[in-house]
Amino acid sequence: MTAVSRSYAWVEGGQIHYRVAGNTDRMPLVLLHQTPSTSAMYLPLMAELASDFYLLAPDTPGFGNSDRLPGECTIAGFSRQLLAFLQALKIERCLLFGHHTGAAIAVQMASDEPQRFAALALSGPTLLSERQRQTLPDTASPYARDDSGTHLQKMWQRIRAKDTNAPAALIERETLSAIECGDYYQASYRAVCAQDYQAQLRALNCPVLAFAGDNDSLAAAVTPTLELLRDGHTDKLPPGAGTYACESHAPALAELLREFFNRVPINED
Repeated sequence: MTAVSRSYAWVEGGQIHYRVAGNTDRMPLVLLHQTPSTSAMYLPLMAELASDFYLLAPDTPGFGNSDRLPGECTIAGFSRQLLAFLQALKIERCLLFGHHTGAAIAVQMASDEPQRFAALALSGPTLLSERQRQTLPDTASPYARDDSGTHLQKMWQRIRAKDTNAPAALIERETLSAIECGDYYQASYRAVCAQDYQAQLRALNCPVLAFAGDNDSLAAAVTPTLELLRDGHTDKLPPGAGTYACESHAPALAELLREFFNRVPINED
């Protein structure tokens, strides 16, 4: 089994918890998770890719074991902290993969420091419709705690509805993560909706792979995302891939990322 270590990096305003695997001689590949997950969602994918890349999977600030942002919860704030995380680890040039909220943060990071990223892959790009912008935060509204624990059952059902075929252990992990992150669940969705994703996509110069599973709630965003990109690419996952594709379809997703990242000119500025 692939060895995955866990560690912390100190940055101004707090600390970032992250998982790491692979060989430091390989090109770094940074994995950014969705809301309300943590870097634990990438364990199956890290097992698949550890022989190909030096893998770094941070917990987004406010999720898992990473400290919250020192200020307002924004995608720009997430980007600043995670760029500081890369600087602390002396990662000057790398590849970047983001799923859902992670895809929003990835685009922001590449906009803020384009020289640092050789290529991006976006699973479920967050190019939202106006209706999605209006309704997304409500899907993460908090449940008031009560002595009978009904808030736990409500959160379980909310997470279960994202993929009714997901195993119970995954739903349990995601439910606990959603509860532990508190108001950051909804705040991060508000941050995604406030991001000027369209303008940032247009400005990207590096190769970008945009895709989504056929059961992904953001699948409709792939085509308009590709239309905005200067150097856009796409690929397909096997049927049935959705919100938890990084786990349910880890081998296929790993092959898709491996094939894309191995053909891009990673050493060019």
